[in-house]
Amino acid sequence: MERMNLPATKSNLIHLREELDFAREGLDLLDQKKEILINQISFLVSKVDRVRNKVNADLMTAYGHLKEALIEHGESAVESAGLGVRAGENLSIHERSLMGVVLPMVSIELPPVKPQYGLYGTGKAMDDTAGAVHDAMESIAELAELEVGIERVLAELRKTLKRINALSHIYVPMYSATVRRMEETLEEKEREALFQMKRIRGSRKDGML
Repeated sequence: MERMNLPATKSNLIHLREELDFAREGLDLLDQKKEILINQISFLVSKVDRVRNKVNADLMTAYGHLKEALIEHGESAVESAGLGVRAGENLSIHERSLMGVVLPMVSIELPPVKPQYGLYGTGKAMDDTAGAVHDAMESIAELAELEVGIERVLAELRKTLKRINALSHIYVPMYSATVRRMEETLEEKEREALFQMKRIRGSRKDGML
């Protein structure tokens, strides 16, 4: 295992032990963060599938009505009617933080559907198209919130996993090996110093005799 090239001193050993404890605490916190992020992703994914299915169903309904309108009134009339459709939505985006990840909170207020086009050249299929698109907008806003949230949490999870790998496979082992080697070196120096002291004391006693 790779070790740091530091002199074997007590001050260095104390410093390294503190750094090692700090790295291990950081690793524990990152593991907890990883679990929270994974749980959040699972929660968002479970919701996004349901919302996406609803959006797809709503849009399929809208496309069906649009197809009928095109057949009955023609493309030009449908385009003209589309210019008179105003949803009047009020979209607001707020933010919340999860483990340092900024997640969007999208809300949309939709007034009742009130097409502004006239009765001439239009019909029920156009009204149904406008109503179906109107109904889909709330789900589309929710889907955007969920998909952006998933993307951001995934990005943070990737960063967290990189940090965990760096700590667990590089820094903690390197600090542990360095501390262990430094402890062994200092213990050996202490034994040598003790041995030298015993020899000196023994020499003094022999000299006194």
